[in-house]
Amino acid sequence: MDTEEMRETLRTGVKKVKEPFIIALLRMVFSRLMIVAVLVAIQCYLIYMAINWVDDYTKYFAPACTVLAGVVIVVIINSKSNEAYKLSWSIIVAVLPIAGLAIYLLTHLNPLDKQPFKKINAKVAETEEYTMTPLPVRDRINESSREFRKMANYLEFTGGFPCFDNTEIKYYPIGDDVFDDMCAALEKAEEFIFIEYFIIAPGRFWDTILEILERKANEGVEVRVMYDDMGCLRTVSRRYYKKLRRKGIMSHVFAPIMPFISTYYNNRDHRKIMVIDGKTAFSGGMNLADEYINEYKRFGTWKDNAFRLKGDAVRNYTLMFLQMWNASKDVDRDEGYKEYLNVDSLRKPDLENDGFVIPYADGPNRQDGVAENVYLDIINSATNHIDVMTPYLIPDNNILHALKHAAKTGVEVSIIMPHIPDKKIINLVSKSYYRELLRAGVHIYEYMPGFVHTKMVAADAVICATGTVNLDYRSLYLHYECGCLMYRNSAIIDAEEDFGKTLEQCIEITEQKVNSWTIFFTIFTSILRVFAPLF
Repeated sequence: MDTEEMRETLRTGVKKVKEPFIIALLRMVFSRLMIVAVLVAIQCYLIYMAINWVDDYTKYFAPACTVLAGVVIVVIINSKSNEAYKLSWSIIVAVLPIAGLAIYLLTHLNPLDKQPFKKINAKVAETEEYTMTPLPVRDRINESSREFRKMANYLEFTGGFPCFDNTEIKYYPIGDDVFDDMCAALEKAEEFIFIEYFIIAPGRFWDTILEILERKANEGVEVRVMYDDMGCLRTVSRRYYKKLRRKGIMSHVFAPIMPFISTYYNNRDHRKIMVIDGKTAFSGGMNLADEYINEYKRFGTWKDNAFRLKGDAVRNYTLMFLQMWNASKDVDRDEGYKEYLNVDSLRKPDLENDGFVIPYADGPNRQDGVAENVYLDIINSATNHIDVMTPYLIPDNNILHALKHAAKTGVEVSIIMPHIPDKKIINLVSKSYYRELLRAGVHIYEYMPGFVHTKMVAADAVICATGTVNLDYRSLYLHYECGCLMYRNSAIIDAEEDFGKTLEQCIEITEQKVNSWTIFFTIFTSILRVFAPLF
């Protein structure tokens, strides 16, 4: 019996009967993933043939192509994109005038790609009345440190995310620990359950939650589930949302996959949000799939975190969910949830001395880079130490410079990376940053038992941001993400303890180790790094 059979037997109590080879082959060939991949490949081939045809006649309009390529490069350089992103595209257009121009124009001039941004921004604007920090909390913020006061002001007035106290946070250092608490909280739901995840996958984790959701829906609890279609491309069927609806669950698919080439698929809903009755929220790095609770192991031990909020700050997660849900469904805002969003209905504080909490979101619909600015502010505020856990280390120039500068000023900067990667090419790009960071005095460690999926940046055991935001271009610029900023909250101590215990299971990457890499490996990773923004 192989690993998959054993896992299925343990989960269901029934030994899985192995499919005949021909049936398994047909299932793979006609799978949703394969069909989409084939149709996209055909389109890529047609584009390639068209470019080749045009290339045959280049001599007749070569000067025009050169001028057009120059114009496009000027447009790229003057765009609002990240500097490294501009560099990658400029090289492509300069080196491959015909093909580069065709790819750039194809991926940047589709007006349909911008429609989701407009819808989401419209729903955000509709809920502006719920984005003000309560006055008593504002008074406490004004008495706090200058650094946090600036961050809170930025998140409220630029991002639209108010700050709260009176919030209890429980930090889970590994996904295995959250399962029972999540199920127990769902069982207590009386009014509504909101779920928004990048990945849901049949298995012990999701099946258990789904059974609770179906039962709660039958009891009259309003249950809404939204999942990302790209994230679930290999885990559920194209019409899985209809199965959920038949169970009494309101369901929606974010950005359904169509077999057409478009940058629309670049902007995925990578957020993880679960809200129960507006009183309890769960978030973190983990999806609703068995590998996240180590029910089975793909890359050794899956090291991920989660956290549970109880109290006033849950309002931000309720708001974020409703904004995305209503934008995706293109419906009017939910007036029925006003009491769960309005700060005037806050209960009497009983946890006001346990610091501040600001749940926030970011996405390609925003031009300001909320998630990156949160990380930068934490790094720049540090005076003693900075602790970072991330599965991917592909920082842009701003974060790279901030980490190096902090280390050079004497701040102890420690970064934990996975030793067993889930995406090898991305891991190679990450390694291209090792030498530069090490020479600046940054300490880099790799988690030996397996794969780190936790996303956390903390400083001085005083401030911490954790959630879904990776240290890469995709999270910082392309995906819809969410995070939670904590200041002088007791959960930060738990997060720092988790970092310390994880560090005990790591090996340190030294300059000597990096210098032992072959010249071919160094050159290859350096080339990959140039195109890092496009991965």
